[in-house]
Amino acid sequence: MLKGFLDRIFAWGQGYTTEAHDTNSLSDVALTTKQTKNIYTETRTDMAAPAERPRFAGVIFLLLAGLAIVAIILQTWWAISQDRNVTFKSEYENGLVTVRLLEEHATQTLREADGNLSTVISAIQSMSREQELNDDIIRELITKAQPFNKVLKALQYVNPSGKAFVSTIDYPAFQVDADERTYIPVLLKHPEIRHAVIGHPFQRFYDTELVVPIARNLFADNGKHLGIISTDISVSYFSSVYARVAKDSKAMVSLFTEDGTVIVRFPFDKEYVGKEVRQSPLIKDMLRQAVEGNFMDSQFLDEKNQIERLYTYRKIAGFPIVSVFARDSDSILAAWRDRTRDRIVFSGATILLLGALTFLLWLHIRRLHRSEDSLKKSEMSLRMSENKFVNLFKYSPVPLALISLSNDRFVEINDSLARQAGYSPSEILGKTPQELQLWEDISLRSAYLKLLNEQGFVDQFEMRFRYKDGSIATCLLSSRLLESDGDRMVIFTPIDISRMRAMENDMRQLNAELEERVRQRTYSLEKTNEELGNALDSLTTMQDELIRSEKMAALGSLVAGIAHELNTPIGNSVTVASTMQDHAASMENELSTSQPRRSILTQLTQETIKGANILVRSLDRAAQLILSFKQVAVDQSGNQRRRFDLSITLSEILTTLEPMYSRSKHQLHVDLAPEVTMESYPGALAQILTNSVTNSLTHAFEHCEHGNMYLKTRLTGANQVEIIFSDDGAGISVEHLARVFDPFFTTKLGKGGSGLGMHIVYNLVTDVLGGKIELQSEPGQGTSLNLLLPLIAPVKQADRFAA
Repeated sequence: MLKGFLDRIFAWGQGYTTEAHDTNSLSDVALTTKQTKNIYTETRTDMAAPAERPRFAGVIFLLLAGLAIVAIILQTWWAISQDRNVTFKSEYENGLVTVRLLEEHATQTLREADGNLSTVISAIQSMSREQELNDDIIRELITKAQPFNKVLKALQYVNPSGKAFVSTIDYPAFQVDADERTYIPVLLKHPEIRHAVIGHPFQRFYDTELVVPIARNLFADNGKHLGIISTDISVSYFSSVYARVAKDSKAMVSLFTEDGTVIVRFPFDKEYVGKEVRQSPLIKDMLRQAVEGNFMDSQFLDEKNQIERLYTYRKIAGFPIVSVFARDSDSILAAWRDRTRDRIVFSGATILLLGALTFLLWLHIRRLHRSEDSLKKSEMSLRMSENKFVNLFKYSPVPLALISLSNDRFVEINDSLARQAGYSPSEILGKTPQELQLWEDISLRSAYLKLLNEQGFVDQFEMRFRYKDGSIATCLLSSRLLESDGDRMVIFTPIDISRMRAMENDMRQLNAELEERVRQRTYSLEKTNEELGNALDSLTTMQDELIRSEKMAALGSLVAGIAHELNTPIGNSVTVASTMQDHAASMENELSTSQPRRSILTQLTQETIKGANILVRSLDRAAQLILSFKQVAVDQSGNQRRRFDLSITLSEILTTLEPMYSRSKHQLHVDLAPEVTMESYPGALAQILTNSVTNSLTHAFEHCEHGNMYLKTRLTGANQVEIIFSDDGAGISVEHLARVFDPFFTTKLGKGGSGLGMHIVYNLVTDVLGGKIELQSEPGQGTSLNLLLPLIAPVKQADRFAA
């Protein structure tokens, strides 16, 4: 009983919501449904509570009723607010329709007037090609050529000196001097203005009719300025239309120029005809806005009454004129206020009714709570199970249908089956599979029914299913028998596997084609791979030998330089040692005499000390060279990764390289950043620096007596160091610059160059040290080699550098 009442309340609320709101109704109804079902579920749960707690259930029900009343109030307020917004929006749209119609009417009139002027101007220009024109000829031509009608009743000609002549439709022969109008001096002063100009409205003296002038500059065919020609548009033509619109719509309708001059305004007020409203800030804002729009104001075009209106405007294309349609807020909201009053009354009555029914239901619940406890629990469980089954059936992604065996007709289908077959549910329900011709092969259907009757179920029975569009799909059909109210039903579940079957066929065909292609190409590929493998092994062995030879040549050059450098300190040491040996013999002889002479002993001692100092310095120099060579040789001969100070390591390397350039006039300038610690491969750095110095001495300074080399290091960020080696030598030509790092590229082919030096440098920087290398050079401007290296080199396996 309670569920039926709540369902009726939900249905009433759903209908009211749909009627009151045209937009977003589905989402509103869905929300109301969910809330109502939640209230119903909570209420049933409270009612199913133990019999000793009826008071608690009643309090919960009253609380839910209060929430429902609050929801009704909020929904009423929201509907009123939305209705007000829709009312203004509808008024704005109606206003746009009106101003667009007014714009079309004004545009046709203005274009007709402009076209008449163009016709007369064309006639005058045509005659100017035949004869010289003067004022009398032009006036006569205007009188004959004027295309007057009931709206355009006069033509005016103003010569360049400012004298005006008028010819009207009522008095075609009546030609008099016209009054001076504001647009005449403007056009006479600016003959370059070629477009039409609209003047201020005025009342003609000879017929007292209110008109709006539209004028254009007049030129002869040869470009000579002949003056101004204009025509008058009767304001009454606008007035008849605007007055009718204003009366029928109970609105204010106006037409004014963009500079703020009122042409016509209804309801009619003579004070506003030709009135200047250009100082109004609304005019300035309107000119900056789009072609059409709206605004609210209480004074615009009606300063006397101070009534708030919704103004809708539209600018006329091609002419500086704006049409306005305005209705006061009270008229716009009159119907809304009536609807609001009805809504409030209806909502109040609903709240009173809901309150009364809630109180009566609460009393009834208290009386029946204990006696109906078990019955309501059973009903709740049954309805929940039914609801779950219905939802499971309807929203299942698997296509499902129920077919009655008694008449072989569809009783229920879900959305998935309807979408799959291409039918709507109404086209399937109540019909048989034979009527819809779903089975392509009727014999398969007989086999299916036989199997179903024998087993009571069917699993994955493959059949051909015909869709609404006539296409045939392969489906796996599964079914189960069940009974409902004494009627035997069949659960009908066809799963479309057409795409899977097509994919299987395509895969089988593709596999066969691929196997054939693989078989045909395997032999040739194996043979080609064998030949390529042999060639690659030979090439790799040759390149490794060349790289090893290059490194050994560099090491041999290093040994030769060190040996030459050691020759000097060791030779000095031998000479000083032999001299000290002579001094020791002289001292021994002097001491063997009976009276050794002090002066001789002192001299020998000083010379011995001096020789000892020279000997120590020479040996220290030799030791330093040997230590540096030893460390560099160890680093270069192996691929040892270790932690080292960059400035110290580079200094040791430069010490071993000093013999390469010390005997020449070339110099190496060093600027090393201190305290830069790296965990990397110092041997690779030594090989890079050796090859770079060798390259500069061999190529950069080939034709230079005095050359400078520069080595600079600096930190770039927390994890990188930049090493820059440059020289001021001959530079590299543009055609050679892109090939410097290519293997076996050299400009000294046949002169001792292998072309692997810079290739080795590139591989060491990018592969071993994990950095980047950039070469910059211009002919005659020297060469710069920039290395960007990580402070911690990536871990490398044994590679060519290790070899």
